[in-house]
Amino acid sequence: MTFTTPSPSVRLRRGLRAAALVAASFGAFTTAVAFDGGTVSAESAGLPVNALAPEITNSARAAVAALDAYAESGSVADEQTLAWHRAATARYTARQLGYDELAMVHAWGSTGLSHQRAVLGALTQVGVPYRSNTSIENEGFDCSGLTTYAWKGAGLELTRQSGAQISQAERLDREQAMAGDLVHYPGHVMLYLGVDDAIVHSVMSGRTVEVDTIRRGSVSFGDPTHTR
Repeated sequence: MTFTTPSPSVRLRRGLRAAALVAASFGAFTTAVAFDGGTVSAESAGLPVNALAPEITNSARAAVAALDAYAESGSVADEQTLAWHRAATARYTARQLGYDELAMVHAWGSTGLSHQRAVLGALTQVGVPYRSNTSIENEGFDCSGLTTYAWKGAGLELTRQSGAQISQAERLDREQAMAGDLVHYPGHVMLYLGVDDAIVHSVMSGRTVEVDTIRRGSVSFGDPTHTR
């Protein structure tokens, strides 16, 4: 499935509607789901690695299905379903990191559908083992294998090498980066989650696909939907 880039006026209308949907979905979600830290957590200590992996992956799968349905139909009902599941996934992801939940919900609702699809697709694979030179759903990924898989779900084929992926993407300042953009340091590529240092990546041998934070001072950001 290919996600086209809308005109500025269409993006503005969609952005205003998305903001309203996010607010409504977030309110409904906080009523329906009890979290022991309150409805909107301020930044706090994160949980152990992949502690919320089942919640994140299950919610992300539902969000991917909802996004694909909305991309196909364009209906308000499907858009509302997407906003609901996207907000749920954002909250679980923020809770994993000890980040502000509402900030994560807003960040994901503010980026385009292709970027959302990449983020949500990657999150369906949290807990899958790192495997060198692999990009197989539910079996294994190396770092560029995960970004390739995530963006392929959004209809974009990336070069299967971390350095090439960031080299071909439009370079962004950190302040410009949105959820779904690439984050890179030499030898490793990740997907940005749109808030502070939050990323999802396939870490290294002996580890898994994990929700994590940027651990290098100097990294590059790039938008793979716009090439250089």
